[in-house]
Amino acid sequence: MKKYLMFVSVLAVIACNNSKKAEEQANRENAVRQRTIDSIAAARENQQHYSAAETAPAAPADHTSTEPEKKKGMSNTTKGALIGTGAGIATGAATGAAVNSKDRGKGAIIGGVVGGAVGSGVGYGIGAHKDKKEKDAQEK
Repeated sequence: MKKYLMFVSVLAVIACNNSKKAEEQANRENAVRQRTIDSIAAARENQQHYSAAETAPAAPADHTSTEPEKKKGMSNTTKGALIGTGAGIATGAATGAAVNSKDRGKGAIIGGVVGGAVGSGVGYGIGAHKDKKEKDAQEK
């Protein structure tokens, strides 16, 4: 009987101790939620501020440009890295599966990882070269 009493008392102490931890965890989660809500509200205020600035009448332009405005989007460096990564993963996985006859899944994974890394590096280099050429052409 003493063993059961001791066991129950230990469980009661552990249960009380865990309730504090659970309460602390809940407080941390609530704090994270509140910070997220606050940051979303701040972002909305910034967006409204910039939207109001865009709708305000613009100052008259002193010069006319014959070049159309370039749309903002992904740079060639980013595009090259993404395309290279995708192509590298696909070819690396296919090659890895073909080379490793014992465990094709493992070979495909290793090949995909290596191919993705090499492909992203090569794509990044090609895209950076294109960006540099465009920048040099604009400066001239």
